[in-house]
Amino acid sequence: MLFKKLKTLYFLIKRIKYIYKEKKGKLKKIKIDNKHTFSHVTYYIIGNAGDIALSQCVRRMFEKNFKLINWNLIKISNTVDKRIIDKINHTKALIIGGGGLFLPDTNENVISGWQWGISGDLLNKIEVPIIVYSVGYNYFYGQECSELFRRNLAMLCDRAKFVGLRNTGSILAVKGLLNKEFEEKILYQPCITTLIRKLYGDAIPPKRPSRKVAFNFAFDREERRYGKRKEQILYAIASAAKMIEERGYEIYLVYHVSSDIKAKKYMDAMGVHYKEKDLVNTLPNKIFLFYNQIELVFGMRGHAQMIPFGLNCEIVSLVTHNKMKWFLEDINAIDWQIDLMEENENLEGTIYEKFIQIHENSQDDTRRRLIESQEKLWKISQENMAKISEILNANSMF
Repeated sequence: MLFKKLKTLYFLIKRIKYIYKEKKGKLKKIKIDNKHTFSHVTYYIIGNAGDIALSQCVRRMFEKNFKLINWNLIKISNTVDKRIIDKINHTKALIIGGGGLFLPDTNENVISGWQWGISGDLLNKIEVPIIVYSVGYNYFYGQECSELFRRNLAMLCDRAKFVGLRNTGSILAVKGLLNKEFEEKILYQPCITTLIRKLYGDAIPPKRPSRKVAFNFAFDREERRYGKRKEQILYAIASAAKMIEERGYEIYLVYHVSSDIKAKKYMDAMGVHYKEKDLVNTLPNKIFLFYNQIELVFGMRGHAQMIPFGLNCEIVSLVTHNKMKWFLEDINAIDWQIDLMEENENLEGTIYEKFIQIHENSQDDTRRRLIESQEKLWKISQENMAKISEILNANSMF
């Protein structure tokens, strides 16, 4: 009991220190004013490895391009009221994102129909430029859009000065929900975690050969992810991990959220010798350093693929959601996926053979493609940042 209390206290202190440091940004002191401060609606706290890493990466991208900047951080799941709007209006701009925020059942609400529960009335009271940045359309198979979401999506796109969605699939899906007047306004802004090595430079050591392979399973919305074939799929993945282990590789089982630990059941049943890596309560720098030592990552979660990609790790996407395919389509790497929704009586063999092809037979080509794709994403992101700079300078009161 005492150990549990001390552990909780440790994470609380770590969280407070991290948030204070993030709010401070490049400044020595925290200032909330419209000369130095940007507001950021995001998941910025410890508890989901992908969210906390992405949140920081967005801020680092803006910090690279704007001088004298600190942050008014707004947790996306918090209730939005006039006090929050007033605080936003005392800053230079509002950044919303990134992440799969266009989703109805995370922070489910009857106010906006997407993850930030802001009403139309309060949205209209925001006086500073709104930048929608690297946001994804994250509806799962079988989920349908409500009229509430369509209405609030149109209002958001109308009010925003910049709307950047993180893959072409999201762009097409969102355009399909809106009138044609918004079509030219919606742009491609890749997920900024795909550019970690560009953002952090020498803070990330060069990659070295390691013979380490990581697996990440996802257990949220299991019925939508796996249908009726859950056990077959998960045992097959674990069986493939065993085959890779027997080829002389060190296997890691990685947790991004607490429910990911359920994967142990399947790995244990197939006799896999693995090391656990719990990233749930880990700060971004430690997340990056861990993935930087991995050669290839099999992932179901979007950020169990995009974070490793951003660190020049090879990836194989275990697809149970369109966002995984959409990312690979944008980097012309659809061959780096295995669609778990397709019937496959030899799934373990397919996974194993994909590993051999990507990592052993074509490793040089895989790495060349990865680096070239990252360069293209960086160029797009820099061009978008130039557009955002123009928007903010045109709207500046200084």
